[in-house]
Amino acid sequence: LLKESVRLAAKTVFAAADVPYRVRPGPRILIYHQIGAGPGRQMAVTEEAFEGQVRWLTENGTIVSLQEALDRAGEPGSEELFVLTFDDGYRDMYEKAFPLLASEKIPFTVYVTTRPVETGEPLFPGGRADPVSWSELEAMQSELMTVGAHTHTHPDLRAVDSDTVERELDESDRLIEERLSVRPEHFCYPYGYWSSSADGAVRSRYRSATLGAGGDLLADTDPYLVPRIPIQLSDGMFFFKRKMRSGMRLEEVVRRRVAGYVGVTQDA
Repeated sequence: LLKESVRLAAKTVFAAADVPYRVRPGPRILIYHQIGAGPGRQMAVTEEAFEGQVRWLTENGTIVSLQEALDRAGEPGSEELFVLTFDDGYRDMYEKAFPLLASEKIPFTVYVTTRPVETGEPLFPGGRADPVSWSELEAMQSELMTVGAHTHTHPDLRAVDSDTVERELDESDRLIEERLSVRPEHFCYPYGYWSSSADGAVRSRYRSATLGAGGDLLADTDPYLVPRIPIQLSDGMFFFKRKMRSGMRLEEVVRRRVAGYVGVTQDA
């Protein structure tokens, strides 16, 4: 209870710090992980919150594919374009989010970490983090779903050498292509942390790469350093709307510093 009270107080301060900022330009690319899993982790939003957030997005703009958002980033009014991305590939995303997305014909991207999908073992310990299966990914395949690469074992790429990076990407790409008959064109850095040892390999393989957070998505944004907006359990609707407006920028700055991440210019 104390932890939640502190988190709420901090979010209130971060939201207040956003007041002087104008509406940030460019499309908003949202980060989701688990939907309705209920473990209490910040990366696992409730099913009710997700449904409310999707409803708000469709009422206040247009949810588009990742590639469309990248292509239209410089257009007037692109701040009303939204992209739904789901990291790692959890079964609850298939069970709780996909039915809504399919019924409303909403495009989305799943960045797949392939080893858990291949083995069936959870990516993270602690329960309620079962991975999606290849058959479930195949069932979601349509013009709505973009399959992105997210490495094979989800290492922090800042902490590995270039040979390990190549192996991670090779195995990820191979499994996605073999199991789903599609070559991934988009990549997401694990934990959202850019890595100098991975940058060259990522640029040689994919059309884009996304990070965990960052600045605005503009016409001249490097397509291999695409910023996103993390959506958390504690956001609810009030802080969610604030993130869609001005991004809760200070919250992301503080979170990155606490995590020891110093950004793109150098690895932590």
